[in-house]
This record gives sequence, C-alpha cells and structure tokens, in this order.
Amino acid sequence: MMKRFISICVFIFIAFKMNAQTPSTQIKIKEKALFRGERVVTIELSNQNRLQPLTSVNVNSGPYYYFLVKPAGNWTLDADIVNENLTKVEIYQNERKIPLAWKGELIISGESTSILIGFPKMVKLNQLFLFQCPVGDATSQAEFQIPQEFWPGYSTITELLKQGDALAASSQFKTAIEVYEQILTNNNLQIFPHYDEAKIKRINCFSSLYNETQSSFQKISLDDQLELKSRITQIEAIRPTIKYIIDSLPRAEWGIGSLDPIVLPILEKSRNTFLTLIGVRDSLQHLLDDQNIRWILEGSATSKNGYLYIFMIETLSSAFSSLDFSDTTTKELKVKISEDLSSRLVKNNILESYETFIRICNERHQTNLPIFPIEFLPNLKKDTITFSLPYYSMLKAVNDYYYGNYSSAMEEIFRIYRTSYETEINHRYGTMRTMIINRTQQNSPDITKLLDEALQLEKSKDMQGASEKYRQITLIAPNYAFGYFAMGRFHARNNDPFRAIFSYQRAFQVDSLYLSAYRECTNIYIKQGNYKEIINILTTAIAKGNDYWETNYNLGIAYLGDADPARAIISFERALTLSSKSYKTNIQLGLAYQSVKNYQKAREYFNNAIGIDATRQEAVDYLTKLNELQRSGK
Repeated sequence: MMKRFISICVFIFIAFKMNAQTPSTQIKIKEKALFRGERVVTIELSNQNRLQPLTSVNVNSGPYYYFLVKPAGNWTLDADIVNENLTKVEIYQNERKIPLAWKGELIISGESTSILIGFPKMVKLNQLFLFQCPVGDATSQAEFQIPQEFWPGYSTITELLKQGDALAASSQFKTAIEVYEQILTNNNLQIFPHYDEAKIKRINCFSSLYNETQSSFQKISLDDQLELKSRITQIEAIRPTIKYIIDSLPRAEWGIGSLDPIVLPILEKSRNTFLTLIGVRDSLQHLLDDQNIRWILEGSATSKNGYLYIFMIETLSSAFSSLDFSDTTTKELKVKISEDLSSRLVKNNILESYETFIRICNERHQTNLPIFPIEFLPNLKKDTITFSLPYYSMLKAVNDYYYGNYSSAMEEIFRIYRTSYETEINHRYGTMRTMIINRTQQNSPDITKLLDEALQLEKSKDMQGASEKYRQITLIAPNYAFGYFAMGRFHARNNDPFRAIFSYQRAFQVDSLYLSAYRECTNIYIKQGNYKEIINILTTAIAKGNDYWETNYNLGIAYLGDADPARAIISFERALTLSSKSYKTNIQLGLAYQSVKNYQKAREYFNNAIGIDATRQEAVDYLTKLNELQRSGK
C-alpha cells in the first residue's frame, strides 16, 4: 500500500476538459473509502439560470460567477457529499484563495444529480485559475481557462467593433471614430486583444478622413467656376475637420502618442493642409472683400449706382459717429445704426458690403493702421458737394481721432459744426472734441477720479455727495470747461435749471467754442420761454466764432419766439447759407415769411422743403394752409 504524505500532495487532473461550448474540468473531492471509490466531480461554467447556450451576457449576470457541479462517473451527489466535501472547493488565482460564496439546491432528475455553486466576482474570468479541494492530507486541483467569448464585456466590444467597421466601410469615418472611442474609454475592455485592434482601426479612420477631406479641399481650391463666397464657405466647412484630426488623433491616455510612427505622418500632413487651407481661404476672402467694397472705395455719387453710394456713406457716417469716443484703447470698434438705416441696407441689397467694410475697418484698427482704407477718404472728398451733411469731415475726424492726429480731427469737428443741421451729430462730435481736449491738456488724474466718483454717487442716489464731487472739480480746475459742463448736466438731470444754467454759462465762458454748453443752456431757456436770454447767449456765441448752422437756426427760433420775424429771417437765411439742404430751415423760413405776409417767399421755401424730402408731410401741410390763407385774403 502506497505511503501517504503528511505534506500536501497535489493531485492534478491533466485531462483538463474544455467543451466546445461549455468550459469544464474535473476535480477529486473525496478519497476512496470502504466499499466506495473516490469521488470526482465535473465543474462546468454556467450562469444563474443554467441557460444554454452560454454567452458573455448570461455568464456575467447575477451576483456571482456560477458553475454547475455533477458527478463524474457512476455515482450520485447527496447532501452529505455536498456539505462535507463540495463546500470545501475554492478558487486559487493570483496567489489568492477565493472560497465558495453560494450553493444552490441539489437537483435530482432520475438517476442524475447536480448542483449550482457560485464564487464572488473578484475572480478574473480572463485569467487562468485553479479549482482546489482538500482531500485528506493532499489538495486536489485542476486548471480552468475560460475563453474570451465569455469574459465580461465581450458582447459589448464585438458589437462596437462591428458597428465601427460598418461605418468605416460606408466612409462615415468620424462616426466610426466615435464608436471605436467608446471601446477605448472603457478600461474594462482592455482585457481583450480587440482593444488594441480598436486603436489601429481608429487611427486608420483618421487617415481615411484626412484623405477624403484633403481631396475635397483640393477640388474646391481649383474650381474657378464656383463663386468666391461659395468657395470660402465650403473651405470654412472643411477647416474644423482638419483641426479635429490635429487635435483629436493623439491621445496619451490611450497610449496613442503624436510621435508614434503610424500617427506622425497623418499629423504632419494635416498640419500642412491646415496652413495651406488658411492661406487659400484668406486669399479668397481678400478677393471677395475687395469685390464687396470696391464700389465704396472708388466712390462717385454721379455713377449709375450713385444713390447706393449716397446711402452707404450716410450709413457709415452714422455708424462711426456712434462710437464711444471716450475709449480709444478698445480693440473693437462697436458701431450702431438705426433700424431704418439697417432696413435700407437690406432693401437695397448692400448689407454685406456694409458689414464687410466695418470688418475691414476693425481689422485695420486692430493692427494700428488708420481705420479707413487709404483710397476711401480722398475719393469721398471728391463727392462732398453731393451730400447734404459734411460726411467727409465726419468720417475723417473719426479716422484722425483714432490714429492720434488730434489737431486734424479738431479741424474737421469745426467743419462739421459749421454746416451740420443734425443736432445729434453735433453732440456726438462735441463729445469727441471734449475727449481731445482732455487728452491734449493732460488734466490731473484727480479730476478723472472725481468725475467717476460723482457718477457712482449719483447712481447710488447720493445727490449731495455727487454735487460735492462736481464742486471739488471746479475748485481744483477752475479753467476746466468740461467740469462745469458735467456739473450743469448733473443739475439738469436733477431738475435744478438755475444751477444748470450757471454751470453751462461758466463752461462757455471758459471755452468760448463749447457748442454743447451753448446748446444745453439754450434748451433750458426754451423750456422756460425766455427767448431774450437765448438771443443774448447765441449772438455772443456767434460773435466769438460759433457761426454755425445750429447757432443761427436756434437764434432764428428765439427771434420768432420773441416776436421779431425780421431778425428771425436774417438768422434762418444765414443758417440756410451754411447748410442749403436743411429741410427744417426751409420750413422755418417759410413760416417766418408767412408771419410777415410775404406769401410768395413763404411758398418758395415750403416748395424748397418738399424738393429736399418729398416723403415728409410737414411742408405739404404748411403749403396747404398757406393756400387757404391766401384764398381767405388774410
């Protein structure tokens, strides 16, 4: 009789059985006994519900990994064998013993018996493990290798690969890449050889995507039959794809480096194509820009499209005069136009030209160039006589101001004042004039600080504190006209006309050319009906060099209000001499002549107004009333 070893005697079933469908092995769980042979069981991979065929889904469902145990040979399982021997079976993997965690009911079907046992999911199905069972003084064990089709995630990775391959075959490369990346982002799938396969297929899709995109780019670039705008649009549509390849192909977290031999050539080609694409796109855009604005740059109000040119210049003048002149450091020129002007651009199909011109001006400003293209202003100057307002001076003032040529900008502002019949335009350029004075006089930083503090106090409803800040400004800088003007505006906003008038008067006493101060002071007196004071202020203003349309027109209004139509006519005619295309000056002259019963002259000026703008009803109504007066003999 063979001697029994006290130490562990390993009994290995070399005859490891792997069914084509169901992985299984055999292990001895009990030695021979009197009248009984040894007990060997077959252990098969199974699932919670003993479903067949086995799949990675049903094998990995449930709280445990399940194995079906049945006798190997002509014997049957019973409760004693199960409780005394089978429960001792454990799994040995990675130098760790994993005991049995669960056992089912003993199943008896005729002469066959079986039982389902379960082990914790700390077992790695993708790695070799051993079933072990102590048998006497020895340990019986058997290897168990589970094919990958039963590993957790097998159905997921194979299905994703199938989807990705189908998408790649139909040239849907970007979508295929997204599918392959679903594999790579799932760390649990790294156990499969398919994982590295997904990396290669993803890289190949990037390569195919590049080739397809490069081919499209070449075709568009060489297609002279396409309109410039369409070519640019199509090239712009390609750019994100090339950028996507450059940015997304390398992924260090998945072990895909930018210097990998299979990756680097794709990246280099993509980068070169991207630079070429930008160059071609910019070149085409330059051609399109020039095509869109060439008619604006060359000008000519007398050409067949002259009315469009006039519309455009009016719109550009309104846009650039709307800038915030207090901030010359801004990199973006934020212009605004009215809804009427915007609608007119659309109606006349010149909105794109306008937007292109604004963009180009912004680009020039951002590179520290004069705002307007070099040929624009000289050509505009040739058409100055055609325009009703001093648009050349308005745009040149903006150009000079942002380029730092303040003395030239100031000269243009006075030219605007002289002939502009739009008070809002004069107000805007009055703001520019104030900013120029502030910059050239180099006022104390304390003044700027006090102005900011005054505004903040006013916003917080601390009127007393704000008033004190304005007072401090006038004490620190008694010759700073804007300080008095700002204080006047403050008092006007707070319904204190007497202090406002005093402040405005101090402003134009310090600066005799302060048109905005004259205007604001005049407006208060008009509300009060104090026309004599307006006459005193504006006659003084004109005498000091403010011989502008605005001052003469407002003086005419004051004379009419003071019942002196003769002097009103003189003032209105001076205003009309300065700006012959002023609609409302002609209206006021017509009314003034009508008041002295010179109906012929009144009719002449009402008709002039209709000739200037036939779409407005005001002059027509006055002419109708004049006819009624003449018929009634009044």
